[in-house]
Amino acid sequence: MLQEPVIVVKNLNHYFGAGNLRKQVLFDINLDIKPGEIVIMTGPSGAGKTTLLTLMGGLRSAQEGSLKILGQEICGASKQQLTQLRCQIGYIFQAHNLLTFLTAKQNVRMSLELHDKLLQDLDAQAITRLEAVGLGDRTDYYPENLSGKLRLAACG
Repeated sequence: MLQEPVIVVKNLNHYFGAGNLRKQVLFDINLDIKPGEIVIMTGPSGAGKTTLLTLMGGLRSAQEGSLKILGQEICGASKQQLTQLRCQIGYIFQAHNLLTFLTAKQNVRMSLELHDKLLQDLDAQAITRLEAVGLGDRTDYYPENLSGKLRLAACG
């Protein structure tokens, strides 16, 4: 049985800046990624790797071409559409941006507060997510004393 790609990129171009300062950073990217497939991107600094990943993560709208994530077109997507998409995918940043003055539970709880439908007993939900990634015994630890697993719990 053939699996449908979860990411489909066709003739994707992306630019930064405007007018005379406009610079193209992605040039006619074509790519299909199927469920469970592992993809490694390499290239020199400035080649567009991070830009492509932020587009595929729904962190910005694609400008030209087609980028479908889980069947949803991202080219020209609104902020609301991107937010809805991000609720369906996980994205782990290289720089995880956890607040160092908050405990693991407080960091995860804060990310849960961003979801309208998760308004009840956020402490219990934060602990459940920490337990799911093997950090249930470290809810009161600060980020510098934890592994990258906290990022997974915070992303949901």
